[in-house]
Amino acid sequence: MTTRRTFLAQCAAFVSAPTVLGLNVSDVFADGQKLSGLNLAVQTWTFKDFDIETGIRKTKEAGVSAVEIAGGILIGEAKKRASATTKEERKRIKDVLAETGVKAVSLGGSQGGTEDFDFAADFGLLRLQGEPPFDKLVEVSERAEKYKVQFTLHNHPKPSRYWNYKETLNQLDGTTSYLGFCPDTGHFTRSGIDPLQAIKDLEGRIFAVHLKDLNDTLQSEEQKKSLHDVPWGTGKGQVEAILNELLRQKVNGTVIIEYEYDWDNNLAAVARCAKFFHKIVSANT
Repeated sequence: MTTRRTFLAQCAAFVSAPTVLGLNVSDVFADGQKLSGLNLAVQTWTFKDFDIETGIRKTKEAGVSAVEIAGGILIGEAKKRASATTKEERKRIKDVLAETGVKAVSLGGSQGGTEDFDFAADFGLLRLQGEPPFDKLVEVSERAEKYKVQFTLHNHPKPSRYWNYKETLNQLDGTTSYLGFCPDTGHFTRSGIDPLQAIKDLEGRIFAVHLKDLNDTLQSEEQKKSLHDVPWGTGKGQVEAILNELLRQKVNGTVIIEYEYDWDNNLAAVARCAKFFHKIVSANT
């Protein structure tokens, strides 16, 4: 199975969260979702086996009007880093975004380099998401402030760089308020971390969330491989409680569906996640 790290390798051959600057809400979410609260997007990695244009169309079909573009994408027959796409390839992406009314709000898999921030500026993104080295965090946060684009730190399972959010919190000295977190709740579970407690501990620093519901909790290292995504509200990922906690915190950010299971046939599951999100948010607003 192709992993994100493998795919990106192939392509390559704090303080409180600030308000979003200089953006008109109607320019961000075509369906009128409020930018001042929780908003919903799909990570295009969810549809990694399809080209980026198909992934955007599938997002719209699932009832979601925003995407986080994966760091590595398939465009035509070529695997590329999104930030390495040509002017013509970017026009193709922008054209399908315009056609569907889907807004690109963030870019994943970033190391915080200028090429990714330039891509963000070109697409009008709110933020980048990734795992830069600890010793680059001040530099990355200063670059984020310069570009007026948030940068969010993302965890993959243990033993990846950011798996332990408590350790990450100790690495933020000297960073600007444009540096925050985009925690992945499923990866917390895979690392033996209670995702709800982690979300509580990160209060004031969350700009976005990769929300996952898994079929089980972690019982052993051997059992870890059998953990997989299920539609929100049907598993053991505490999804409803986490959404309620994000609402309690009054997080101004994006809840992102990254459905990493049943890759060729996961559209219905993504749509169910979207419906669950709207059900919970509507009940609390």
